Amino acid sequence: MIFGDQLPTWAIFAEMAVVGTLVILSGARFSRAADTLSRRLNIGGGWIGLVLLATATSLPELVSSATATGLGNVDLAMGGILGSCCFNVTIIVLLNAVLGKGSILRNVSRLHTLTSSFGLLLVGTVLLWVVLADKFAERPLLAQVLELSWTLIIIMTYLVGMRLIYKFERASHQGQPAAVAAAHGGFALYAELALLGGILVVTAWWLAHIGDILSTHPIEMIGRPLSATFVGALFLALATSLPEIVTSVAAVRLGNIDMALGNILGSNMFNIFCIPFLKVVSLAKGDSLLMAPGVCNTTQNLITGLLAIILTAIAVSGLTYQSSKRASPTAGARRHFGFDSILIALAYTGGMILLLMEP
Repeated sequence: MIFGDQLPTWAIFAEMAVVGTLVILSGARFSRAADTLSRRLNIGGGWIGLVLLATATSLPELVSSATATGLGNVDLAMGGILGSCCFNVTIIVLLNAVLGKGSILRNVSRLHTLTSSFGLLLVGTVLLWVVLADKFAERPLLAQVLELSWTLIIIMTYLVGMRLIYKFERASHQGQPAAVAAAHGGFALYAELALLGGILVVTAWWLAHIGDILSTHPIEMIGRPLSATFVGALFLALATSLPEIVTSVAAVRLGNIDMALGNILGSNMFNIFCIPFLKVVSLAKGDSLLMAPGVCNTTQNLITGLLAIILTAIAVSGLTYQSSKRASPTAGARRHFGFDSILIALAYTGGMILLLMEP
């Protein structure tokens, strides 16, 4: 009965909960292993979070979106990627709740501002692609050329961004003690990281199948199926973002806030980098266009992408301002979350409501 479209609604959500539990357990262990690697190699937590954690915890998004594309559900794939970008930023609210000391974006590495800026650039590039795909829907040859061009632009932007971020991080650590090689138990640590990464990939594939069924499954409470974009932006994004949640919370508890933020913001960059892989899957299926007219819901995808931009912009504001003020004990929610987290929570809730509403 696994993946069965005849399952009752509660059973589908129960199956998703089981898979999510596997993701939580493996993600928490992965975060501890990554923190150990960061200390052994004497590498900044922000860089480890950006490269290792962000890449590994974004594997579920890559696998689930590629699987959804292979199943012919591109809206689910795009909703999962852009929705994950939205949800990743809201993890900041959870991290603030864990700390309970006001905004977590205060007194952190400037590396995260640069990472966020490239995240905004990549999401904006995707939205321009969505608009042009709709604009030139009646000219398929031009649409194919533009889609291939935008795929290359995304790849180049990601690679250039990672290069500049690496140079910035290296310049920031000049004069500090040189990195040391991994000591005793190095092979076992790398093997553990590889095994846990494999578990994340398998669970992501499973989640994609569940999401594909849920996108067409009638929901008794509302009398209709949920849209594929909404399922991708909320449920699939939440499920595939569980590794980011678990690893980021674990990093904060370990006192490595920069690694947690590097994981969140770096994951958004890697999420957009996954889209060219969807194009490869689409071509392998024999489809000349990924964002084909009549297949993708342009409006829903634009709403999800714009929400990701708004949420990231709020985070950039918090990173840039980095107020040194602490809220007074009587300041209520501000004492635990800060204004940036409150705005992020409100914007995300409003965006999800907008996606759920029927046109």
